[in-house]
Amino acid sequence: MKIKTKASLLSFFWLISILIPLTFIIYYLYAQYEKEEELETLQFKANQMLTHISPMELLQEDNNRILRRYLPDHAMIRSLDLSSKVINQVANNDELAVIPPQHMDTQETYSQKLNEQTVMIVRTPIRQGTEIIGTLEIIREPIELDQSLYRLVGIIGIVTLAAMLLSLSASFLLSKLLFLPLSRMIQTMKEIETSLAITKLPLNRKSKDELYQLSETFNHLMERIEISMKKQRQFISDASHEFKTSLTIIEGYSSLIRRWGFENLDLHMEALNAVHDESKRMKHITYQLLELAELDHEPKLTLSLFDLVTLCKENIQLLQPLSNKEFILIPSESSMLMEADRPQIKQVLFIILDNAMKYMTHHTRIYLSQTDSNHCIRIVDDGIGIPVEELPFVFERFYRVDRSRSRQTGGSGLGLAIAKCIVSLHQGTIQITSDRHNGTEVIVTIPKLKTSNPF
Repeated sequence: MKIKTKASLLSFFWLISILIPLTFIIYYLYAQYEKEEELETLQFKANQMLTHISPMELLQEDNNRILRRYLPDHAMIRSLDLSSKVINQVANNDELAVIPPQHMDTQETYSQKLNEQTVMIVRTPIRQGTEIIGTLEIIREPIELDQSLYRLVGIIGIVTLAAMLLSLSASFLLSKLLFLPLSRMIQTMKEIETSLAITKLPLNRKSKDELYQLSETFNHLMERIEISMKKQRQFISDASHEFKTSLTIIEGYSSLIRRWGFENLDLHMEALNAVHDESKRMKHITYQLLELAELDHEPKLTLSLFDLVTLCKENIQLLQPLSNKEFILIPSESSMLMEADRPQIKQVLFIILDNAMKYMTHHTRIYLSQTDSNHCIRIVDDGIGIPVEELPFVFERFYRVDRSRSRQTGGSGLGLAIAKCIVSLHQGTIQITSDRHNGTEVIVTIPKLKTSNPF
């Protein structure tokens, strides 16, 4: 059963569960009110008779004509002496005579069942001065009241049935309107599943309810999926290009060896070196791809307390022998304790310094500082720089500002993407500012952990 059907039935049954008890309560209260009104009317008639007829006339035998003037429809009037003997009696409903006469010293009004019919009885003492000498009885079958209640039952029944039908129709219509965005969303997802084309839901800007928010969230999700799919296609294209280039080179030099390599030793060695270099390049790219996949899907940090200044010195010692240019470390303090994943922070530093070493002209400066909440690493080189328009893309995978130059220096376009992933895992930020021929500045900010205790 669909949710909108469940919602419709639930709202319908909820309304009926309120409407039916309310209908019975209204009927009961109305019936009680009408019965009390009828009894008050009979009591008023009895008081009127006692006012206009003398006690002696009421108790005078064979004086029925006086009572007949006050006889209502479907009723009986009789006067009784102190022994409950009937003195006078008039009736237009003989069935009421079966009710036994009863003398009362006090006024009494009530109703009772007679042959499954309700009858109303009023008994009022007949007084002569202060002395009670008899009882006046008025007994009536409220036929008009019963007919009125029957009509009321019919009207209530018709109104209730109409309300049930209208509520059922309104419930289904309301549920359809409320769940229309869900239906559109389901249809859109089916279309996406069939055609693999990203489609968005139309938004009603006038409504800001939960369904609008759901539709808006769905559209944002579709945008993210679309961006992710584009990046994935671009990633596959770039990765395929990288491997295709290396495989083409390996295939070309392998064919060269097969044809001429055994006759020319220099050509043979040149081809072997080229194949070896491209194999190493493919291995390096493969390891970087695996590392990116691990960072994306299984981000785990192994925190430890270490000296950031010492870590930078270790990276400089590794890279300095590979270049005749200078790395200059400028810490604000001689020692800076940092709680983070030491191997990963070391890798970030290595990636940035390796890039700086490839493109700097004379030197690269590494500035270290810290505040109460952050560690800051600022690396500034005097190299060829990066065009301003290229800066938004430098962290994308396989992106290289100059593909020919990067290939000569062994770059794959994955280093900065890995560095950004690691910094993000540490809840930090990495920023690059640069301009062509004016050097490049990289700023890495890592927040201090609240749990860290350097002492």
